[in-house]
Amino acid sequence: MHWILRYATAPDYIERRVAFRDAHLALAWQSVDRGELLLGGALGDPPESALLLFANEAAASAFAEADPYVANGLVVRWEVLPWNTVVGEQAANPVRPAA
Repeated sequence: MHWILRYATAPDYIERRVAFRDAHLALAWQSVDRGELLLGGALGDPPESALLLFANEAAASAFAEADPYVANGLVVRWEVLPWNTVVGEQAANPVRPAA
């Protein structure tokens, strides 16, 4: 099982993120180095939300709780959702078609 951390960002997210971006990215890369965070990034142009893919639920929640974007109101809502990945090289539960 993989876990998605879904962020809803504040309307002024782009303008305000400059002050917190380095700390946010440092936290993210530390999580990558520990093997917890697999992928992450903003959605939309301009961004209106973000998705981060984690290897486990606890790491996803801990990330959000420590994230300066959350602490400083750039993220107005977050949730952790299970994602049963079934296709792809890194799928948690690969399912192939019947032969």
